[in-house]
Amino acid sequence: MRVLMFCHRFNSLSQRFYCELSEAGHEVSIELDVHPNLMVEAVSIFKPDLIIAPFLKRKIPRAIWENYITLVVHPGPPGDRGPNALDWAILEEEKEWGVCMLSAVEEYDAGDVWAYRTFPMRRAKKSSIYRREVTEGAVECLWEVMESLERGRVEVKPQENGRFRPTVDKRLRAINWQTDRTEDVLKKVYSGDGQPGALASIGGKEYYLFNAFPEGYLRGKPGELIAKRDEAVCIATTDGAVWIGHLREKGRYGIKLPAVRVLPEVLIEGLREEPLKPWETVDFPTYREIVYTEHKNIAYIDFEFYNGAMSTQQCERLLDVIKYAKKRPVKAIVLLGGEDFFSNGMNLNTIEASESPADESWRNINAIDDLCEEILTTLDKLTVAGIRGNAGAGGVFFALCCDLVFARKGVVLNPHYKNIGNLYGSEFWTYTLPKRVGWEKGKEIMENRMPISSEKAFRLGLIDGVLGNSPEDFLEKIKAFLQDFVDSAEFENFIMRKKEERLKDWSKKPLRSYREEELENMRLNFYGFDTSYHIARYYFVRRFLPFRTPPYLALHRRLSP
Repeated sequence: MRVLMFCHRFNSLSQRFYCELSEAGHEVSIELDVHPNLMVEAVSIFKPDLIIAPFLKRKIPRAIWENYITLVVHPGPPGDRGPNALDWAILEEEKEWGVCMLSAVEEYDAGDVWAYRTFPMRRAKKSSIYRREVTEGAVECLWEVMESLERGRVEVKPQENGRFRPTVDKRLRAINWQTDRTEDVLKKVYSGDGQPGALASIGGKEYYLFNAFPEGYLRGKPGELIAKRDEAVCIATTDGAVWIGHLREKGRYGIKLPAVRVLPEVLIEGLREEPLKPWETVDFPTYREIVYTEHKNIAYIDFEFYNGAMSTQQCERLLDVIKYAKKRPVKAIVLLGGEDFFSNGMNLNTIEASESPADESWRNINAIDDLCEEILTTLDKLTVAGIRGNAGAGGVFFALCCDLVFARKGVVLNPHYKNIGNLYGSEFWTYTLPKRVGWEKGKEIMENRMPISSEKAFRLGLIDGVLGNSPEDFLEKIKAFLQDFVDSAEFENFIMRKKEERLKDWSKKPLRSYREEELENMRLNFYGFDTSYHIARYYFVRRFLPFRTPPYLALHRRLSP
């Protein structure tokens, strides 16, 4: 079936739809909603059997939906209408929510229902609910629709008792430190996480807040900055306190950054540090980017970096934890990333905001390479990457430095660097990728700018297995597998063979040589005459929309004369 996807951005849900459809054998092309005329043109070129809009902000022209089956994904249950469905669900503390696929019509979200799913609401960020419950429900809807079309028996139902809710007024998300409880602050920040954030005054200046966590111990006067930890700040509420991981200055060109990098130095310099080692245990909720735990003879390292981006400083902190784990009497070290993202490589926001983006890019890539080298040179223990959430660019190749790599079913991987200004890439990919898939297949993977599913990555030999349908299920399965493996007779042989193979490889070509060769290419990306990387990063960080659909997305435009 020929499927055309309309997208505002090629976001996580759109990428998941692309993987599901293309890997099932459907011919899929993508057109961004740059202009209605271009959408009409895309349809006339591609002549699709089906049009799907997983994520859209522009109306689909009547000329399209009157002549083609055109379905829109709405992140709310039947009857809910409007652009901020999840925002409202969090603000109004809905206990159950949903996602549906609707016929495109003139009125927003008012079309007939083709399929829908409901789910219990978690106490979580909007972006997390979107990437997990909404995405999984939408995929189930997608396959229900595809199967009904293939059978030729389509049953649709008109919506009843529909209610259109407008864009959330920023005042509903505005935080009043003098009256808001911790739960109020969390709810407001969760509802705006991703975009647009929750507006609050700190030190007499207004900021948008993101990445909030409850604090169960520290206290202060409402609105008072009371502590800092790992570039986050703790602010007192009327009944407790919250940690704010990221802020954005109010204004058109503000960049979302770790909180201590945004606030004036006068507010930060006198703030007390509240250190918490990753291996320390606490019996109250608090903010922790990295958590180290041991179960029997296996070490687990969770690193919940916002949006999967790893700044130089975060890499350095994670490196300290990996070095700590290597000294512990454990047989295996498991890198788990976060539940929504494993890793997306370098932190483009902190790079963009630095005094010299080229220099910070260089520091950041070297910090990630230090992590990778520490993992690759762990010869006496098993190293494992447990990919619970999506991963991209250097984050994928960071995972591939481990002996074994497992991913959750439904995870989307982008194992390439091309989409950010044709970066060459590092993280020892020239060593690890050919060893897994060979040079020819490795070259194909690196040249492909499109996402792949965890299932396809397994079929390609890129990863070692796919486990579980949810982050919780994945964690349970990987723990059971690894416990059996490290306790088996085969384990010692595995470690011995790994050590022999690595030392043999590096006697022919030292590991350091791979890093140096990759970084020579990266140096050209950062400091050379071709400024593609810097331009792409600038547009990505500041969320500028493209003026056309990139050819790698628009199959129809590559095929047209």
